[in-house]
Amino acid sequence: MSNNKKVFIAVGVDSDADKIIPVLDIYSNNIVKKVVHDVSGIKNIDLYRIDFAKRSTTKIGSVLWPEGVYKDDFILIYDPNKEMVSVQIGNTDRIYEYPVRVKEESIDNNKADSNDSSKDSAFLSLNKDNTNKDIVDKEKVRELEQEKEMKILWPDELADELKKEIRGQDEGIKKISEIICANLRRKQPEVEVILLFGPTGVGKTELGKTLPKAIEKLTGQKYGFQQVALNQFMEQHTLSSFFGSPPSYTGYGDKTIFDPIRENPYQVYLLDEIEKATDKIWTGLMEAFSSGVVRLADNSPLIDLSHVIFIITSNIPIDMKAYNKASSFQKKEICRDELSKACGHPEVAGKITNCLAFQPLPTDAKTDIVSKFAIEELNNYDMELIRMDESLMVQLKEQHSHYGARGVKDAVREAINNVLVYDRDVERYKNKKVVLSGNIENIVFDIVDK
Repeated sequence: MSNNKKVFIAVGVDSDADKIIPVLDIYSNNIVKKVVHDVSGIKNIDLYRIDFAKRSTTKIGSVLWPEGVYKDDFILIYDPNKEMVSVQIGNTDRIYEYPVRVKEESIDNNKADSNDSSKDSAFLSLNKDNTNKDIVDKEKVRELEQEKEMKILWPDELADELKKEIRGQDEGIKKISEIICANLRRKQPEVEVILLFGPTGVGKTELGKTLPKAIEKLTGQKYGFQQVALNQFMEQHTLSSFFGSPPSYTGYGDKTIFDPIRENPYQVYLLDEIEKATDKIWTGLMEAFSSGVVRLADNSPLIDLSHVIFIITSNIPIDMKAYNKASSFQKKEICRDELSKACGHPEVAGKITNCLAFQPLPTDAKTDIVSKFAIEELNNYDMELIRMDESLMVQLKEQHSHYGARGVKDAVREAINNVLVYDRDVERYKNKKVVLSGNIENIVFDIVDK
């Protein structure tokens, strides 16, 4: 059989896609096996599916080389019954499996090489029991459907969507939108990590919450959202929630924060206050970001991060005067330097390439934030806010200076509810336009005639 009729599993190392070697001919009905001897000095083994007929190469998986193993063999086995390729490194008990399909043309190669009528016969024989056999490559169908449904994401459109919820951060939002859109255009997207600096209440957390909804709205691709407060994982017994536990250890078999990716690979992870992460979380996260996969201690299959966006926040102070004068490259360096000082791991901080700082909010942005929360709270009572007294606005904005956006939201809610909860005729405000005046301790509601 000539090469143009073959499908191979190929092997590369350390994500070097230019140096891959075909090692397993899987255009066969038999189990095939290959042992590669005395491998050393690598970080990971990459697996590819090569279709010589279509001249296509597709990455199907990556296996991290075990820590502490200097030199060993690794074994590849392809099982056509399962359509899976398995990888085992030396004498370790870790076996990784990846699905690999051989196109349906391989069912009858002789007929595939003959005339059109024989091709029709092969197609008919495939349909004799169409309740049990597939007449198309379902994986390819899913890929085509996804390509059809997922619209192109444009940075200006994403930025406009994010600005609806986040005020006063136009420069940062523009940069973030460009980073995300560029990655989604890649044929093989990579895990995206964006680290945001800035004081409390400038929109860092809100951006993480808004991002999945904005991308889903613009592309049609559903994104999950996971928020993780890193200050809740300071104790040793909580670390299993991140990277699992080995067999016989506490937490073995429990779900980790990364399990949602197995259900839906498209996720946005908001990791709050990275400076409060422990050394083990730091090391584990950076290894995952570098390799693009999460390797759990329970030896379960690797978790692919290629469609995951990590928004990481930090309250570490940044010299904004120097930051605003710096070039784009220098801004990243300023952020990384401050992160290195805070976490004590310059080699780790250097692996985060997308670092930027959110600006202190200008006064008009704070006004917009107060207005937004007031409008939302009054909507709960079916009221439409059309104006607020300026002195009341100033009092509510002061809550931002002390406690950030969360303080504003709580202050607005408390000030409004403290009045309405005692109003026995609150229904008179329903579907009405109102003006707010008075002070933060005693808000006055005035109905405006249409």
